[in-house]
Amino acid sequence: MNRTISSVFGAFFVTLLLSSEAIANANTIGFKTPTEEFARLVEVQSTPDILMSPDNDWLVELSQHAIGSSKQVQPQLSLFGINFNPYNYSHASLKRYADIEIRHVISGSVLNINNLPEGEIRDVQWSANSRYLSLVLERVNSATLWVYDVKTRRLEQVTQSTLNGFLTTSPYQWLPDSTGFVVNIAVNHGKPLLEEPIEPQKEQRINIPNQDGLVITEYFRPVEEVAEPTQSELTTSDALQITSQPESNNVTNQLDENGLPAFEEIEPDPIADQFKFFAQGQLIKISLSGLAKPIGQATFLNHFDVSPDSTNLIVNMIDDPITSDRPLENSANVWQVWGMTGHALYELAANPLVEALDSPVLQKNRFQWRLDKGATVLWAEAKPDGSDNLFTVSAPFRKAPQAFATLDWKLDKIDWFNDSLALLTEQSLDDKKRRQSIITPRDADQRRVEFKTFTATNSSQTWHKFIKQRNDLGTEALKVVGGRYLFVHSQQIQGDSVIQLLERFDAKTNSKSTVWQSKPEFSESLIAMLDDEGMRYLFSKETQLQPTNFFISDLTFNTLEQLTRNTHPIEGFIGVKKEQLQYRRADGQTLTANLYLPNNYDATQGSLAVLFWLGNDIYNKKGEFVTSNHKDMVAYVAKGIAILENPSMPSLKNAASSAAFMTDLKSSFKAATDALIAKGVAELGKISIAGHGAGATLASLALANTDYFSSGILRSGQYNVTMASKGYLDSDEAYWQKASLFSGVSAFNSVDKINVPVLIIHGKDDDMATKLQAELLYQTLLSLDKEARLVLLPNESHDYQSIEAILHVLWEQEQWLEKWVMPKPEDYLLNNADFQQY
Repeated sequence: MNRTISSVFGAFFVTLLLSSEAIANANTIGFKTPTEEFARLVEVQSTPDILMSPDNDWLVELSQHAIGSSKQVQPQLSLFGINFNPYNYSHASLKRYADIEIRHVISGSVLNINNLPEGEIRDVQWSANSRYLSLVLERVNSATLWVYDVKTRRLEQVTQSTLNGFLTTSPYQWLPDSTGFVVNIAVNHGKPLLEEPIEPQKEQRINIPNQDGLVITEYFRPVEEVAEPTQSELTTSDALQITSQPESNNVTNQLDENGLPAFEEIEPDPIADQFKFFAQGQLIKISLSGLAKPIGQATFLNHFDVSPDSTNLIVNMIDDPITSDRPLENSANVWQVWGMTGHALYELAANPLVEALDSPVLQKNRFQWRLDKGATVLWAEAKPDGSDNLFTVSAPFRKAPQAFATLDWKLDKIDWFNDSLALLTEQSLDDKKRRQSIITPRDADQRRVEFKTFTATNSSQTWHKFIKQRNDLGTEALKVVGGRYLFVHSQQIQGDSVIQLLERFDAKTNSKSTVWQSKPEFSESLIAMLDDEGMRYLFSKETQLQPTNFFISDLTFNTLEQLTRNTHPIEGFIGVKKEQLQYRRADGQTLTANLYLPNNYDATQGSLAVLFWLGNDIYNKKGEFVTSNHKDMVAYVAKGIAILENPSMPSLKNAASSAAFMTDLKSSFKAATDALIAKGVAELGKISIAGHGAGATLASLALANTDYFSSGILRSGQYNVTMASKGYLDSDEAYWQKASLFSGVSAFNSVDKINVPVLIIHGKDDDMATKLQAELLYQTLLSLDKEARLVLLPNESHDYQSIEAILHVLWEQEQWLEKWVMPKPEDYLLNNADFQQY
């Protein structure tokens, strides 16, 4: 068809004005479940998170919920960009766990906390003396603190009142001396909410009845070829006009007796009122014996931090005026040092409301305790050029601040050991680089040895961190042996391998030596050093066939002890091959992707059906365990197709122009396709593409600008860049900020070139990519007589959460692959009557 894009937009908006009966093949079929092998994907758990005790004697494994066993759909409110549960005052983004297991590293014995009530586990912390393990138990209407004594095997509930995690993400802190806690209690918990949120909804298991709300809309041509529309048909469709009335804004402009506008009094600010309701917290000091004492009065507490000697607090309080027309970080706030009674000992800063959003404000910041001192506060004060001067003040906080150091960059943080050694991390004035230096705190301006300068946007492939341990005060300090040797744990790229290293750094000679290095044929990660020389350590290892397990290596005695024996969670994945595919783009740039091949496949069998899967940004590691879950589409390798996962794509953030980006994008897809064909895995006509979020956006661009793909699956993407108010692909800028760049990188520029069937899935309540993106794409394809299927998931946001929606997405994908991707005989028909052939 020879329609212009403008006529397509016109046709779409007319269609939106039509009644639902006018949409071809619209139906509500209710939720479906996939075949058993794919339904089990919702039960697959990710690798447990690990938390080591400070003395390295205990290893805690924290297992997240498999989605199929999740207890409830969490209600959410959003205030000032904070998403939280208003019933239990907990941040929505926090990691929550279903199970906790404590394993003794030496003996391998396991402690299970069996009498913990039902609920979600989060904020797990060790006491400094390694005897107690604390956690927050989150239930529908509460979030309380519990502590487990690994010596007596006893579990105790510390608080009956709900903790306030609305602003203070971690609502409690251990006292460094391990005698108790400082907690932030939600003062208004249990009171009627100012605005009633949606009640929590119980999730159901895999066997579920159909429910209203799932909308399926699709259009496919009949099996016989459809004749091209006549010119008169085109003219009629293109000539449709839109007539609309402006919306009423419910604002009445009244004039006073002089003919000037009469303004009413300022309306109340209900968002600010809600913020104050949820932010109000009361600090309480609670000992392990159960004695509880309030610390000061209830306030809008934004931050609190216990001093190393357990006697003082740094507190930050939001102050009036609080207005919803200003970001939270621009609100008035006060920084103070409190004693444990709540008496203000020293005012660090009183920052007024920032009225002008675009004007820089020079103020004090980065308040932190010196973790090698009992009670000394350090902070930064910005200079006119943006760099920082550093100052300190110490207990009893009656003397003037002392100058600590002068920087030509900005302070990021300081990791402490003692007066002779600390690690200073600075941030460049343009925020693009970080610099680390070994300093002598007693003379921080004179004795600095630069350790490393690196880009601030460090990728997930390369990183480094210094090993730490608890000092005599109970705070986390640098691990330093012999007063000069530090240990650096890093991940690096060496050739075509991603490896981890443990290196010993000599602060006196500014030199490094390798203590441990992972084997490139496996995927190994260092968990902990178990001695001072690096001869004994705990690490995890996985292979393509074996999931993550934990081992203790003793280089002195050349022994290797396996602590855990986890097995493969998906039987159908055993034997699946995974390799890192490397190939070159036309401009010579080397690109990579993960290639998954079915069990028992070899090149002599010829080509396979191939699916490009564009998911979250990952890094490739040799020997990484081959598994899948409901979030990706790697599992469909079990259907006998090859999966090319996350082929390298250009960055819009770094693009010189839209034309350059599109050239690199098309060249990247061509390079990946050519590499698969050269390898004998693929052939044109048998390659499809799928993606989620930004991956779906890239997949839509591939469908509209290349002819390599025979079908597509697009989940929760953005397809019209003009509708993306902020955050398109990997850019965090708004359309109007770089309109000349963004205008050329939208699938809608070439949507009429999409000539293959497309499955479009989207959450109705997506807060990152509005469902109008999916509806617009579907209706436009419909107006162009293209084949497409639209699935809108009720009550789902950008990442699907409910068991019903996830199972249905798995069903949709399975049916789509059977219909459009898998090889089939000429008389192939789907058995499922709900997914018809058109």
